[in-house]
Amino acid sequence: MPTTPILQTIQDFVHQSPYTCMEIIFADHLVLNSQNQLPFLPVLKQHSRIMLCKKTHKGLVQMLVADNPVFNFSFDFVLPTKQGFYLGSMLHLPSPLDQGHLHMDADQLTLCYRINAKNPKLRVHVSQTFTHVHHVEKFPSGHLV
Repeated sequence: MPTTPILQTIQDFVHQSPYTCMEIIFADHLVLNSQNQLPFLPVLKQHSRIMLCKKTHKGLVQMLVADNPVFNFSFDFVLPTKQGFYLGSMLHLPSPLDQGHLHMDADQLTLCYRINAKNPKLRVHVSQTFTHVHHVEKFPSGHLV
């Protein structure tokens, strides 16, 4: 069974679709956390979703991570333009999240960020990898909830 290419799906939505929002449901979602360079047990989830919305400010897209293990959050990122691989910063992350970046290619979308704390020993580094697009739905208008 052919897989849906993640980066191409997002690029087509951003650059060619008349719709303003798109939800992607992924079959697999791997969450890796570490604190003080010591890994926690990995968490594998199924049917996790993200929502993408075009922003009125040209050049940015907003992503809502709707099935985050702790809380839902959103951030902005610059429109991907290159084929094959995208690496970008996660802009406007809500506190206490910081130092975020994302990368995506045909097979996966990975979000990496830190949950900040005043005490450096309490900071947690998070990596979430979404793979295997299960379902895509586009919406004519709306906003992130």
